[in-house]
Parts: sequence; structure tokens; C-alpha cells
Amino acid sequence: MDCVTQLLIESAHSWWETIRERRSGEALRWRDFHEEFEERYYSWKHRREKEQEFLDLRQGDLTVLEYERRFQVLAAFASTYLPTECHRVERFRDGLRQELRMILIAMQFQSVQELVWVAQGMERVIRDTPKLVVEQGQATGAKRRDFEFLTGRPPLPKKRKSGQSS
Repeated sequence: MDCVTQLLIESAHSWWETIRERRSGEALRWRDFHEEFEERYYSWKHRREKEQEFLDLRQGDLTVLEYERRFQVLAAFASTYLPTECHRVERFRDGLRQELRMILIAMQFQSVQELVWVAQGMERVIRDTPKLVVEQGQATGAKRRDFEFLTGRPPLPKKRKSGQSS
């Protein structure tokens, strides 16, 4: 805590000195500093706004890493919703994009960090996997191209009704 308070400047440092004088004789811990700091510099309204922002948080267009950073910042305002690491994991997973969430829902994670590592790997695979586009009306041609893409060889020529190849 001494290291952190050395970083306070001007009015914040004066404020902390006042708190220390008021609580003289008490052993001040990080939790005490954190509570006093939030009470002083974050209004009730601001904390409620951040809590709601946390509840509304979804990955959307963010990368997994960007989403995780935002999640961690806002989680500080929503501790009542995250009493355990298990709750944090569930809440983080539920905010992921559907393509990731559908796969990750069946897996068990001990921590958010473990979930982030797996989700980042999946995100890379999804990003790097070529998309096979099948336009309506071209389904047959697309199927033939897909066969060639997947097997590395062209499909056999189609046989005509009379038994001849096309």
C-alpha cells in the first residue's frame, strides 16, 4: 500500500494523508485503501453506471483479449454478481460471441484466464479458416469446388444419362 500511495499526486495525496490521520493506530490494508478511494473518487451514480455496463457487456466485435480486458475493468464494479471464480467464468463465457460460446459451453474451466487462452486459440482457428461460400443457385458447383478443396483432387466427371462422361 505504501508503494501505491507514493503514486498519488496533489489532492489525492492530501486526501490519503487525511484518511491516515483519521484512522491512526489502525493497520491499513489494501482493501481499506480501495474502499476509501472508491468512496471518494467514484460517485454512487458512477458505480451504478459501471455496474450496468458490466451487466450489458458482450464481446461483439471485440477480440477475446479486448473483451477480457474490458471484463476485468468492469468486474470491479460488479463484485456482487461474481462471488466466486466459477461465477466469473460463467459470466465471461456467456458474453462471448455465439460461435465461441457454442463450443466452450461444454468445457469446464478453473479460471477466466484458462477460458481466455482456449477462446483465443479458437478465435485464431476461426479467423484463419477459409470460409466456403455457397451462393444460392450454384450449390452443385460449390459442392464440386468444396470436394476439390477438401481432398486436393478434382471430382470425377459427371456421367450423362446415356452413360457418357461430360
